[in-house]
Amino acid sequence: MPSMKSDGETNALSSAHASVRVRAAWLEVVSGPDTGRRARVDRPVFVVGKGEGCDLRLTDGTVSREHLRLALSPIGIVVTDGGSKNGTLCGALRIERITLVADATLILGATTLAVRLDTGETELEVSAREQFGGAFGVSPAMRNVFALLERAAPSDAPVLIEGESGVGKEVLVRAVHSESRRREGPFVAIDCGAIPASLIESELFGHERGAFTGADRARDGVFQQAHGGTLFLDEIGELPVDLQPKLLRALETGEVRPVGGRPHSVDVRVLAATNRRLGEAVHRGEFRIDLFYRLAVLRVVVPPLRDRREDIVPLALSFLRRTTRDPKSELPPDFAALLSSYAWPGNVRELRNVIDRYALFGAANPKQLFDTQAGPIARIGGASSTSTAALDAELFDSPFHEAKQELLERFERAYLTHALAATGGIVTKAVERTGIARPTIYRMMNRLGMGKTSDDDTT
Repeated sequence: MPSMKSDGETNALSSAHASVRVRAAWLEVVSGPDTGRRARVDRPVFVVGKGEGCDLRLTDGTVSREHLRLALSPIGIVVTDGGSKNGTLCGALRIERITLVADATLILGATTLAVRLDTGETELEVSAREQFGGAFGVSPAMRNVFALLERAAPSDAPVLIEGESGVGKEVLVRAVHSESRRREGPFVAIDCGAIPASLIESELFGHERGAFTGADRARDGVFQQAHGGTLFLDEIGELPVDLQPKLLRALETGEVRPVGGRPHSVDVRVLAATNRRLGEAVHRGEFRIDLFYRLAVLRVVVPPLRDRREDIVPLALSFLRRTTRDPKSELPPDFAALLSSYAWPGNVRELRNVIDRYALFGAANPKQLFDTQAGPIARIGGASSTSTAALDAELFDSPFHEAKQELLERFERAYLTHALAATGGIVTKAVERTGIARPTIYRMMNRLGMGKTSDDDTT
C-alpha cells in the first residue's frame, strides 16, 4: 500500500502560504447583445471575449475572441486589450493597458461594460514557494495556483485543471501526485482525446478474453493499473458522451466493470485536465453536469504565459541553465526583452523550445528561434480556395491569436470536409478514417457551422 504523509508534513505544507491583498470587482454588460450579464472578477486573471475559453463570454460579433484581460492588483484592476481588432475604449481613450483605481466604463465593439471595484480589499492566497514539483512561477497568478494545489495534494479529492495547451497541466498533476499520500503508488496517465471511441472503454476499464473481436487475452484498464495510486485523465473534455455515465459510476462507487466481465473494486485518486472550459461544455450539453461536479471538487484554471509576463524571464533562465548545465548562464538583456514582449501562443512549452534553440544556435537572428514564420501559413492556406497572398494579407492584418485561431479553423474545416467527402458523409466511417472521436467530430462541425451528415452506414 502507498505510504501515508505524516500530520507534521501535511501541516507544514498547508501553512507555507501567504496572501496578497487585491481589489476585486464586478462586471456588468450595460449595452449590447448581452445586456444584463454580470460576472465577478475575483481570480488573478479574468478574460472577456467571444471565445469558448473566456470567463465572460459575449455574443457580440464585433468583440474579439480574447478581447480584454483583467488582472487583480493591490491598487486596482489592470486592464489589458488582448490585441483586439476593434480595440477597447475607456472614455475617449483607446487603451492598451491601464490600471483602474475607481469605477469605469469600457467599450468593446458594440458592447459597453461597467466595471465596479470593491470598496475593500480581498485576500488572494499565494504559495510561499516559487516552484511546485516541476512547475515554476514567481507571479501571484501562478503562486495562487500552487497554493490551491498544495492544499489539495494531501487529500484524495478529485482535481480538475483547465488551461491552454502548453501551460504545464501535466507537470502540475504530477506534482500533486508526488506530494500526496499516494506518491509511492503508481501514476498512470491516459489521453482521452487520442483513443478511438471504440477502444476507450476497454482502455479505461479493461476487458476479458473474448469480450470482442480481437480480444485474445484479458487486459487491465488504467483504473486497475493505477490501483493504490493516481489516475490522470488528460483531455477529459474529449471523453465520448456515452462513456461519461460509466466513468461517473466508477468514481462514485469505486468499482469498474471490464468489458465482458464482472465489476470489482479499485482504489484510485482521479486527477483530470483539459484545454477546454468544461463549464461551457456543460451548458452546451456536451458534458454531463454531474460528472463535471464529481471531477471538479477543486477546479483550477492555469493562466496562459502571456497573462503572467513576470514569469517569462525567470522561466527562460531556468530552462537555459538546465539545458546548458551551467548554473551561471545568463540571458542577454535585449534577448530577455524580446522574450518578454512576445505573446507565447504555445505557452511554456513554446518558451522551452525557443530556449533550447537559443542554447544551440545563439541569438544572432532571434526571429529564427520562434515558430512564427509565414511558410506554414502559406502552405496550409494554399490548400483552400483563397490565394496565398490574399490569405496572408487577411491573417497578418489580425492580431496573432485571432490569426492563429482562424488558420486552425480553416484547416479543421478543410480536413473535415475532405474526410466526410471521402466517406460519403457517413460519420461512422469518418471516425474510422480520421481517428477523431464521434462527439468531437460533431462538436467541430457545430462550431464550424458545417452541414448535417449521416450518423451511420444506412444511407
